[in-house]
Amino acid sequence: MTFSKVSDIFSASNSTIFVDAGKLRYPLELRKWKEEDFFYPFGMNNQSKKVSKFLKDEKVELSKKENVWVLCSENQIVWVVGMRFDERFRTTDTTSEILKIELL
Repeated sequence: MTFSKVSDIFSASNSTIFVDAGKLRYPLELRKWKEEDFFYPFGMNNQSKKVSKFLKDEKVELSKKENVWVLCSENQIVWVVGMRFDERFRTTDTTSEILKIELL
């Protein structure tokens, strides 16, 4: 995983996200998801969703669920890695620093 500050958003994908660096609290934590985890998936109008429900809705096979990781900032999920990032960390018109996070 790489982290770099950029001046513009370009070619976002499942393996690359762009977040508002000012909304992050360090250190970031990379860990496997837990049953009680929830986040606010980008594109769902600030509605929370349990990660377990998200994975079920995305039809992730049981064997692959065990290998799903989350990137967290102060116990808030920033990204279900390789799948969807959290709406709370999206960039806006007032964003001063954009952080590009890329899964290699």
